Amino acid sequence: MIQSVEEIAELLDMTPRRVQQLVKEGVIPKPVSRGQYEVVPSVVGYIRRLKAMLDGESGDLLTERTRLTRLQAEKIEIDIAEREEKLIEVAAAERAWSDMIGAFRAKLLNIPERAAPEVAGRSERQAAGILADMIYEALSELSNWKPKDNDDDEAEPDAGDPAGGEAGRAAAEALDQPLGG
Repeated sequence: MIQSVEEIAELLDMTPRRVQQLVKEGVIPKPVSRGQYEVVPSVVGYIRRLKAMLDGESGDLLTERTRLTRLQAEKIEIDIAEREEKLIEVAAAERAWSDMIGAFRAKLLNIPERAAPEVAGRSERQAAGILADMIYEALSELSNWKPKDNDDDEAEPDAGDPAGGEAGRAAAEALDQPLGG
């Protein structure tokens, strides 16, 4: 079936000029004769165009500008989040966790060597308090641990031992047994 440009425009709910623009864009096939279009290929071409627009494949200037604007806004949001330290790179997070776990592991592995001379000859209760102090010290360092700065060679925990020291020894002595049992 062949129809005029006006009838195709009415069928597709657009102006005759827009039908001609879609022909130039290759969406609707060229007329079979001056101002006369095949209905089915014209409708099918326009439907394909609409489907492509829904799938984000339209390629028209307005869609691409909208997409570009959205991507630019997302990039700016990411940059702001990075500056506000709300967002970090995965590799940086992995390095920080690895450094923190390594430092904590070294601290824990050092406890037996440090504790041995201090607990020798002490009662079980006193030994438990000393070990508790050392464990609380390690935990405190872990809770206050700061990742390496770009300029520093080593990450160092902040000073402070809120859960250890005399409090840890007093807790073990009050229970008159080692921690955990």
